[in-house]
Amino acid sequence: MPAASASGAGTVGFSSVDILLTIALVATMAAMAVPLTARTIDATRARDAAAFLAGRIRLARQNAAATGHAVALVFDEGARGWSVRICHDGNGNGVRRADIASGRDRCDAGPWTLGDLFPRLSVALDPSLPGIDDSAGGGEAVRFGSGAMASCSADGGCTPGTIFLRGASGDQYAVRVGGATGRTRMLRFDPGTTTWGPA
Repeated sequence: MPAASASGAGTVGFSSVDILLTIALVATMAAMAVPLTARTIDATRARDAAAFLAGRIRLARQNAAATGHAVALVFDEGARGWSVRICHDGNGNGVRRADIASGRDRCDAGPWTLGDLFPRLSVALDPSLPGIDDSAGGGEAVRFGSGAMASCSADGGCTPGTIFLRGASGDQYAVRVGGATGRTRMLRFDPGTTTWGPA
């Protein structure tokens, strides 16, 4: 067997230029991936928040039908942003702010502060976006009447309205509740087509 060359001829290795090029390539790929990952996370949070609210509204509708008493998602705006709680009619006249304050209507779930559950999410609507179903847009983010609550009755109907959610990267979602039917839909604004569609 021939002896190994003392000069190291034929030895496979990497030069410092090869290593520097590899490091530069990895750093460039990482720099490109981080913003994409952050945007994906923000979009997922906005969609998850919409699904959370849609699920709670559907549950309120089911509970109202099962118990024969109105059940409402009550939205409150505070120093830490918007929160939501679930309240039940205790005296047969529907869920009302005055009855919640007096204790006649009990709130047994929540409040959940949406910005805490879904970091970097805001309850907001870009006023430059077109409205849903050709209705006018606007900046108001919680549209469930003056009481800011989505109340469902024993007959299956719910307060009609919409709540708009915006991710940190600008992804815009909406949860819309039908009136007589109580149907709940999740929608997303598509910047490419400039229209609202199913999320």
